Amino acid sequence: MRVAIVGGPGVGKSTLVRQLGDLYRNGSYGEGEQGVWDPRVLADIAAGRNPVGVTEYFARLYDANYRHAATHDEPGAVVLIEGARITLEAHIAEYPVEVHEALHGVLAIGDAWAPDCTVVLTSSTDTIEQHIRRRGRPHEAVERMIERFRLIDGEFRRLVASYPGAVQVDRDGMEFHTREGLLAVIEAAGLPAFREIPYEDRQE
Repeated sequence: MRVAIVGGPGVGKSTLVRQLGDLYRNGSYGEGEQGVWDPRVLADIAAGRNPVGVTEYFARLYDANYRHAATHDEPGAVVLIEGARITLEAHIAEYPVEVHEALHGVLAIGDAWAPDCTVVLTSSTDTIEQHIRRRGRPHEAVERMIERFRLIDGEFRRLVASYPGAVQVDRDGMEFHTREGLLAVIEAAGLPAFREIPYEDRQE
């Protein structure tokens, strides 16, 4: 079973993918961050340049993850992947309308991915602002990130109903580093139960 985790910038996708990947013991496929991406991508995103090139870059990155994840999608497995076709579509709103047709052409790269479930994380702006300020990454301009989040979060909310198997999960009040938060996501998305690693008190 392939489960996509998507949402606006700063909503906690990478953390949730890592945590659920560890919980299910079947691996996870994140999109990476500053140290993983081609350095030119961050500069172009910040400047609003090269929208088709940026979108295609992430489409190719997700495509590599989906292709590799398919080799691990065994019966009973839950494989987590950060990103889906809806991600590419939601980000189109960031760019001028004159490039939208070319950006819709890039969406075709994701036509075959078809995750079994897509968890669309949404949140209030206040929660996102707290998270972005708390992590304090020097390459992130907080106000710009919040502005981008508002726009992209709105697009995810608009698009979620048009993607089969997509479930909107409001992450306000959830902490993905806690068992309670992870169980809340699993329940909201209808994911199968994970196998607990047994723990015993072996004191004599």
